[in-house]
Amino acid sequence: MPINHVAVVGGTHGNEPTGPHLLRLLAEKGIPASFSTFALHPVLANPLACSRNVRFVDQDLNRSFLTTDLADDSLQQYEARRAKEINQLIGPKGNAKTDLILDIHTSTANMGTTIILQSSSPFQMHLAAHVQSALPGVFIYAISAEAYTGGCDQPFLPSIAETGIGLEFGPIPNGILRHDLINRSYAATLACLEFIEQANRGSAPLPRQPVAYFEHVKTVPFPLDEVGHIDAVIHESLQDRDYFPLNPGDPMFVHRDGRVVHSSESEILYPVFINEAAYYPQKVAFSLTRKRTITL
Repeated sequence: MPINHVAVVGGTHGNEPTGPHLLRLLAEKGIPASFSTFALHPVLANPLACSRNVRFVDQDLNRSFLTTDLADDSLQQYEARRAKEINQLIGPKGNAKTDLILDIHTSTANMGTTIILQSSSPFQMHLAAHVQSALPGVFIYAISAEAYTGGCDQPFLPSIAETGIGLEFGPIPNGILRHDLINRSYAATLACLEFIEQANRGSAPLPRQPVAYFEHVKTVPFPLDEVGHIDAVIHESLQDRDYFPLNPGDPMFVHRDGRVVHSSESEILYPVFINEAAYYPQKVAFSLTRKRTITL
């Protein structure tokens, strides 16, 4: 199926200004004239949160796109209403007028340049592999609905479209811009659009080698005290080691009294979003992934 309509979304989280800045760059610079087989639609997702430089006003917009929530008119929080507006603008989910969504994010964790896929489908993997070949050092993170929610639906904004891609850039503190990350986000977005153009023309080359990616397994909470407060910090040997192997028995947390919590997993897994600031309210320390390869 050709990709006729592409939405580039920025500002889903209002304290991640790289996405809105990228939208302005795309408006000013345009895209190469050779990209002629699809229409591009920029979307500023959460303008009120962006104006306040906060992640969200009432609730996380990027967790507001479950099909049941979009259909529930009793949900009247700002982001719940904004999700419905976005769903009408580029959706509706399940029968979207938009074929592919690129949602731009930044992370306080050491995530480098990460492509987040809704599934490990051949098309999404092919796109991610193209970006990986164009920009060395890119990671591919696949987070299926089943792995994240245990069901067949996802709450993320890109799930509106049949093909939804998240682009994550880090590390960067919330609320600021960095020249290198702006350049990375622009290059990665153009690489995605280049692939779409090639795929529409039937000229996208397959990767010569198996593609490595990281499959979501689960989230890991912080240790909590008896009243539910975070009671330990990320161990220094784990901090900033996103996408590095966590072996059974490796240190994960350290308490104030020096007690160390070690990994009790029975296999080597790969942490991501380590010590992400946005996940502290949920008391989530990081996620664990399993390294996979796929031949396209």
